[in-house]
Amino acid sequence: MKQLKRLAVFCFCAAVFFAGCTKYGTAVSTITSTNYENKQLTVSALITDDGGCKYYMEQGFCYSMFTPPNLNDIYTTQVKVNNYSEVDTFSATFTLPLVDTAYYVCSYVKNSAGLSYSPVVKVSTGNTPGGNIPGGGDK
Repeated sequence: MKQLKRLAVFCFCAAVFFAGCTKYGTAVSTITSTNYENKQLTVSALITDDGGCKYYMEQGFCYSMFTPPNLNDIYTTQVKVNNYSEVDTFSATFTLPLVDTAYYVCSYVKNSAGLSYSPVVKVSTGNTPGGNIPGGGDK
């Protein structure tokens, strides 16, 4: 009988643990800054709505030469994951291999309620306005 009670308590605790924040919404993020220099892009983002749960399983950035980028494209995952943290900012630096090209970047956040992407930001890697016009641009 004691074993049955222990098993029931264990199952209940496991269900609560794995359910996490599923009754809440997905977290929402937005890119707050981008800095491109010497083929290195540094991007920062802020979680603007935690969906009612501050447990983020994963967060990072996606980028592509096409819009909208997603996890099927090139992406980076935040190494330090916020587990019940008051810190809602994250950043990453990665190499964009092509110059005079427009890249599209978004942040993403996964919590137990799901995955969400931020609005897309266009980043130019060229010295000309628009960045994707080789040897030209508006002067």
